[in-house]
Amino acid sequence: MDYSNFKNLKPEVLKNATPEILDAIARRAHYLSTQMIWQANHRSDKEKGDPKIGGHPAACASSLHIMGALHLLVKSSFDHIANKPHASPVDHSYNYLLDILLKNDLSKLTQEQADQAMHGLRKFTDGSEFVFQSYHSAYDPDHHNFFPSGTVGIPPVEAGYMALAYRYAREHGYEVPDAHFWAVCGDSEFREGSMYEAVPDFAERELGSLTWILDYNRQSLDGHRITNKEIMNGTDADRVERTMKANGWEVIQVRHGSKRQALFAKKDGQLFQNFLEKELEDYELQSLLLVQDMKALKKGIAKEHPAMKKFLDSITDQELFDAIRDFGGHDMLALADAMMTSKKSTRKPTIIIAHTLKGWGLKSAAQPGNHSSLPQEEEVVELRAKQGITGDKLYERFAANTLEAKFLATRSEKLYGEIKAQHALKAKNQEFFLKKLTEFGEIPQSLDINTKMTSYPHTQWMLGQLTAKLTRIANTPLDEKKLGEKQKALIDSEKPFKLPGELFISMAPDVGTSTNLNPAMDGKIFGAPVVTDHETDLGVKDHKLPDLVPGEEESDRFLRFEIAEGNVMSCVGAFGKMRDIVGVPIIPLMTVYDFFVKRALDQYFYNLYWKSSFICVGTPSGVTLSPEGAQHGWKSDIQIPNQITWEPFFCQELDWIICDTIKRHVMNDNAGRTGTMLRLVTRGAEQKDMMHYLKKQARFKTGLEGTLARAEFPITGAANEEELGTAEEAQILATIREEVLQGAYYLIDYRGYAGYEPGDNVVNIFAMGSMVTEGIKASEALLARGIYANVIVVTSSDLLTGILAHENDYEYLKNGLGINSNLYLNKAEEVSSGDLITVAGRRVPVVSVADGEAGLLDNIGSIIGVRQEALAVRKHSKCGRPSEIYAYHSIDAESVVEACGKVLADTALEKVMVSENALGATHQAEGRTAHWTDLWPAKSPVHKH
Repeated sequence: MDYSNFKNLKPEVLKNATPEILDAIARRAHYLSTQMIWQANHRSDKEKGDPKIGGHPAACASSLHIMGALHLLVKSSFDHIANKPHASPVDHSYNYLLDILLKNDLSKLTQEQADQAMHGLRKFTDGSEFVFQSYHSAYDPDHHNFFPSGTVGIPPVEAGYMALAYRYAREHGYEVPDAHFWAVCGDSEFREGSMYEAVPDFAERELGSLTWILDYNRQSLDGHRITNKEIMNGTDADRVERTMKANGWEVIQVRHGSKRQALFAKKDGQLFQNFLEKELEDYELQSLLLVQDMKALKKGIAKEHPAMKKFLDSITDQELFDAIRDFGGHDMLALADAMMTSKKSTRKPTIIIAHTLKGWGLKSAAQPGNHSSLPQEEEVVELRAKQGITGDKLYERFAANTLEAKFLATRSEKLYGEIKAQHALKAKNQEFFLKKLTEFGEIPQSLDINTKMTSYPHTQWMLGQLTAKLTRIANTPLDEKKLGEKQKALIDSEKPFKLPGELFISMAPDVGTSTNLNPAMDGKIFGAPVVTDHETDLGVKDHKLPDLVPGEEESDRFLRFEIAEGNVMSCVGAFGKMRDIVGVPIIPLMTVYDFFVKRALDQYFYNLYWKSSFICVGTPSGVTLSPEGAQHGWKSDIQIPNQITWEPFFCQELDWIICDTIKRHVMNDNAGRTGTMLRLVTRGAEQKDMMHYLKKQARFKTGLEGTLARAEFPITGAANEEELGTAEEAQILATIREEVLQGAYYLIDYRGYAGYEPGDNVVNIFAMGSMVTEGIKASEALLARGIYANVIVVTSSDLLTGILAHENDYEYLKNGLGINSNLYLNKAEEVSSGDLITVAGRRVPVVSVADGEAGLLDNIGSIIGVRQEALAVRKHSKCGRPSEIYAYHSIDAESVVEACGKVLADTALEKVMVSENALGATHQAEGRTAHWTDLWPAKSPVHKH
């Protein structure tokens, strides 16, 4: 074999890699993937009405040699791969042949277990057997360094940001492997907006370790792709090449295989090359692939292109047939050479456009609608027979004494060794960080931001204070001799935050300054140093604004983005995954205007499915951002597995939450809740209210005997709560911190107060985020009417009423907070006939109020079994002050008061029928209130527009 055309392939790679051996392995993988899909569709346990299973043998076939080049010749096991979703069976087949299907302890599957996995594509498992998911997944036994790919357009972007994460880690002094990042994309997938959004970003960040490979087969799910050659000035491959070059990428076209190349060398062969590259439209080429009569095809081509007649006459029908199908994307050596060439570009990412045939090697090749079509059983049997597999076996590796087996064994040894090496490095990093993270003791529960001298701060402001302090701690040397000008030495309580601060990285899509990340940005932008600081040179630097000149210093820990929410979400997910891949627990935090989280929901879901550990701060959020009007005023009720959402009210709550989140991340203690979503606001709140109301609670009083009463509403025989002592503030805060981190706490709590009669004059108000202000006002107004309204601050709907709460049957809501459906019985004046008597049965009802969708909290009543009124945002918003907007949405204090009256009155109408003998004397039946509005008269009409 002449390898002179493949100058970039290393000799050791090509050792024993003859075209015949590579072709034999590829054809075995082709059969195996086809058989996997066929068996998945023909299992004996299929039940009537089961949904279709489907599969994508044609899509597998088009990427067969691309993945073969990666698996057999190019990749290391330190590399990462994103493969288009529909071609996952091809990867499994190569890994099966390479014998690197692994258990969690990195031991190999036995032959029986491996065969079982191949037979278990899309099969449910309870964990007792190995199977493959529909697309690449962490559940697969060959998931090592493969991106989950159940969605198109996102894994290739994750590959790019993982490349950035590796570079960032390396340049900040952490040990990571030398890796390349590969992504195989479909040509229809390549129209996904997520990919185009990332294209200029990857080039500007100089990600030379990234290679995208376009599986250019000219077909999509519905059939042939139709592109506008005239308007686009060429084929779609030409358009992609121009687009990517314009955006700073290297482009390599792999158009032709060796058979075509041989014909191009003949007389007039250049005419044939020009015909294939420039004159044929993609749709026309696909049509030619369906023609079987080469004589007729020659005549047709010669008629349209007379200059090619002599050339066509000089080649045989078989040569023409083979040449039309001889795409470069099925020449494994040519592909491998292109891949190795892409690795030479250290500053620019590369895209390889691999021209392929959808359905290569199948009877459905190039046929419209072949995307999901399955071969007939006869074709699968024929493919099996060609592989020499006999008896009952469906899946089989090469016999040990064959050249193919020997090549695969050598290759497998290298890849398997690298897998174990990466895991060893991960363990080494984990040990290093766990030791270093406890060098100064445990991470404190608070960053001790003082809010006492601040007038009405808001939670977004507090985020800025917390990140600023983390940044300062990170950039302050522990060695006091190395302190810079104006730098103060770290105090003992700050030193445990030194390493977490160094691991902390923040990012934002163009809103860093408006989300209070200024201190983390100023002079700390991480990026390719491609611009000179002209502002300083020219003396026009405004030092009141952040210095946004990028650099690659160790203190640079902010990633700046354009308005591209999807990019940032993918990036925060990639950085957050570094902990699990190589044991470097980088702590990524992104901010984004909460409404625009929706632009990145696909990426957000991917991060959670991938179990990345990250912090997303949606701020400002909800209709509380009222001056921005309707477009910014909708907040989603998102409940996704592996997520925890927080919406603090007081700044102290946010401090506790951030510190707890950071500690859980670096100590790898956030299983089931690695994705943290924080929702903050820019509406200020009186921080003194927190301790003011906590000190009024009976549980924090000292010397209490009997019951309490508020000073404004004295009750004979009850102690004036203001005259009693209270526990130390530190003790109170320690208790409340535990409750905040469990999802909710009582801010106003009338339990233990005189006149407090559950079932008569008690209601529980659950308020979340900024709506706590309305809950407080409503509670005070209701107390004046003789109603005791407890205010329970919800800090996390996920922990209180969502997926995380469901895991323990809402234990904290029911028992921690003591919210129940206890029925308080009293004899009623109405008596029914017979031996049954009517009793008034009353429970403690619930009102919830949230600046968001009703679904955030509207299940409290159903969980407990009490009457609930859920106040929430149910219509588009407007501009205005919060007080006006809250009234417009009926989530203001007055609406909370009315909702409390409604549920109290409604609860009073509950009937309980009990045996007369059980209650005693018979009573004369009298009339009874028919509707709750009679018990809580309607207020004067208020017109809300």
